[in-house]
Amino acid sequence: MTLKEKLLKESRNTIEDYAIRFACNIEPKLAEEARHGRTEYLVSIANEHHHILTSPLFISAVNELLEGVNVSLIQISTSQLFPSFKKEVLILSWGDLSD
Repeated sequence: MTLKEKLLKESRNTIEDYAIRFACNIEPKLAEEARHGRTEYLVSIANEHHHILTSPLFISAVNELLEGVNVSLIQISTSQLFPSFKKEVLILSWGDLSD
């Protein structure tokens, strides 16, 4: 196994482990949001974890772990005065109330 392959494997393992911890920690928050009648939840992305949370591998893994919940990455405006200033957030949604 080359060094590149080892490093990529280590990166994949780290992202997958983070996805498992994220899914376990977010489930109670999603249940709380549902108890309040909501059907989606936004997760702000901290700069220190940006590279993990925006990874397609992370998003795919969390989508699998949270069956039926759609996890995607969106950009939202951070300022009404400067709408072009945007930040990335994860949106977790589980349908609408007409389902």
